Amino acid sequence: MTLANSSLVPEFQHYFHDFVIGSTVNKNQIPVPVDVDPMFLTDQSVVELLCSNTFPYDSYYYLYINEEDPQSWPTITRQRLMIYPSSEYLIPGTTGDNIFNLVSDDFLMLDVLLQYRHDATSVIIIDTTADSTAIIIVTDATAGTITVIGEFDDLSTPLSQLIYLYLDLHINGNYLGYYNTSAIITDCSMLATCFELKLIDDYFDFMSNRQVTFEIDCDDDESV
Repeated sequence: MTLANSSLVPEFQHYFHDFVIGSTVNKNQIPVPVDVDPMFLTDQSVVELLCSNTFPYDSYYYLYINEEDPQSWPTITRQRLMIYPSSEYLIPGTTGDNIFNLVSDDFLMLDVLLQYRHDATSVIIIDTTADSTAIIIVTDATAGTITVIGEFDDLSTPLSQLIYLYLDLHINGNYLGYYNTSAIITDCSMLATCFELKLIDDYFDFMSNRQVTFEIDCDDDESV
């Protein structure tokens, strides 16, 4: 079947390229995507919020529109995209389409992640096994903190669950949550899939950076 069209989200391409290049695990040898030079990226996107450890903005864009002038696209991007009819070069902004189909639970945890990016000490994750059916968010404006109460199963989407586990790992050092099974969380959407790859890589880095020593205290009369 001939490919009729294609759509490119440039910052998605850039950040995933950087992830694959720097990945510790990458067991299945994910092909390295072509990079998009950062000079062509639009700041403040939801992709940047998820993939960059620094995010200085007070909000994020999740709506995307097509940049209709091909002359403004990077040269190599223009050459490749224009092979296919109806191709799009998508840029984030205040208007456009919700191309990643984000819903309320996604926005809930993205807002918590935004707070974490600004101040990692201001987010508290309390994993409770109580009979809860929804995540509870408690905001303390005086202390400048956000407390997330509940467990990741209380969230309804793969992306929101993955953000919860990401925060639980980086805030609480909790690596015993979900990945004691061969199952994956993502529903095969591109955004959730790539963020799950990042999360698994972070788990591996966390475990490999734990302090392990070969110094063994033995009694003087013990021999090897």
